[in-house]
Amino acid sequence: AEESVTTTGYVLSVSSVVRNHRGYYSCEVSNGVGRDSVTVQLMVKASPTVPRQLMSVDNGPFSATISWFPPSDNGGTDKPLNYSINITNNTVNLPFSTTSTQLTLTMDDGIWHSSMYSVRVIAENEYGVSPPAASIFTTPD
Repeated sequence: AEESVTTTGYVLSVSSVVRNHRGYYSCEVSNGVGRDSVTVQLMVKASPTVPRQLMSVDNGPFSATISWFPPSDNGGTDKPLNYSINITNNTVNLPFSTTSTQLTLTMDDGIWHSSMYSVRVIAENEYGVSPPAASIFTTPD
């Protein structure tokens, strides 16, 4: 951060802002006449971080349920995150989208009994997309 004093006041400049610059900044001034202070909040908008703990939670007859935890940082958005889920194996590539942190897949979605699938989840907000969560494999019973 760079600081400077101008004829119109004190300026704090933060160049190349990154998400860890997010927070509250206070400025306090005093002289022989008195004292004053102001606190401002710096909000940094960014793409979300990686969805966490992707797991297969229930494999039933002809179905598979996967879940994950939201990213630790949603990128400063006020809107719900969207998740893009990609289910693949050697014969299919199935894209899904949801705002939930759980997805149940059935034969109606194009998955098959006893086939192994790779699952990848990406979080999205209006500022960008996260890196993918570590892929997992799931096999519907």
